[in-house]
Amino acid sequence: MKVALLCSGLGHVLRGHETFARQLVQMLADRIDLTLFKGGGESSPGELVIPNIPRDSPLLARVHPKANPKWAASVADQERHRIESETFAYAALAPLMAGGYDVVHCLEREVCTVLHRERHLFARPPRLLFSNGGAIPDHELPPCDAVQEHTPYNARFSARNKAVVIPHGVDLTLFRPDAAPLPRERLGIAPGRRVAISVGTICRHHKRMDHVIEAFAALPEWHLMIVGQESPEADEIRALGRARLGDRVSFHRALHPDLPQYYAAAEAFVLGSMFETFGIVYLEAMAMALPVFCTTHPNQRSIVADGGIYVDMRVPAALVAAIRQHSPESLAATGRRGRQVVERGFDQSTLYERYVELYSRLAHMPPQVPQWTASDQWRARLRNLKRRLNDRVRGRAESN
Repeated sequence: MKVALLCSGLGHVLRGHETFARQLVQMLADRIDLTLFKGGGESSPGELVIPNIPRDSPLLARVHPKANPKWAASVADQERHRIESETFAYAALAPLMAGGYDVVHCLEREVCTVLHRERHLFARPPRLLFSNGGAIPDHELPPCDAVQEHTPYNARFSARNKAVVIPHGVDLTLFRPDAAPLPRERLGIAPGRRVAISVGTICRHHKRMDHVIEAFAALPEWHLMIVGQESPEADEIRALGRARLGDRVSFHRALHPDLPQYYAAAEAFVLGSMFETFGIVYLEAMAMALPVFCTTHPNQRSIVADGGIYVDMRVPAALVAAIRQHSPESLAATGRRGRQVVERGFDQSTLYERYVELYSRLAHMPPQVPQWTASDQWRARLRNLKRRLNDRVRGRAESN
């Protein structure tokens, strides 16, 4: 059984998607013949860098979206992601066709769509598995053979006949409560201050770091530590943090293996987003025995469970009140319960067998070779009728 795992963002950005791809390879590399197709970095045994136009390429700096000016920036950002994914998908075709893969596991919708559209080019078409990292509903899913959903709640809106629920996991040997923290001086934390950490892209529109900053402006005894990757809004968020919190906020960027040192320096974790498809950072924080302040959404309640303190994230005052009403002892107790939650259901080392079973089941499915159907016949007749009508009205150069 040969499996290809495709992640165009890996090597360009570090979000939950990319962390998941890296963890999956680490879990399964010794069990199955698995090749990672990634968008950047260096090629190595078992890992191929696929040429593409990355989302942050200077070539895409001046995208001209056809959209309402109110949403132009968002549409331009979507276009950059689309171009990265589609150029990656087409460049991946040659090594995929040559590699004879049984299963192709796609982490981006556009990549899965392109490969399904071009599956007729393969001598033996691979089975396509799509990881639904964006909680895309059934009617918007790309064509594929199976859909990996990460929570039962997400699966309620998915393709019922294709959905398989396998949650993300966390490495409990890396993320553990006894991990050594980075020195407070190095992190810019003044003596005597309590510390909260938020991990995610430094932005407004999803992770809502501005919302968290505004809440901590009302909590003078706390230092807010934000660890995350850049975004077009990052400078604006940093300026807001300095204006509202002064030296009580610090911004950091860290490689994933170094994150435990940052978590270990905090006594609480906060994420201001209203919804997450999953939220690997919740698991990381709970594995570190940190209490998690998060949204009340059913998805997060099912994941965080007893390790969470649930807040109406639409209201900064609600987050302030939730933090104020919990003593250090209460927070520590919630953190210990969170560690138990991840030990029971999200230990990375216990999840790999479910992926092996899923890949094996898909690999033994008959290849889905495109077939000529009655609906194809009717569409072809309509196209030919339209062409003949146009020829009669407009004429053709080769006619006399």
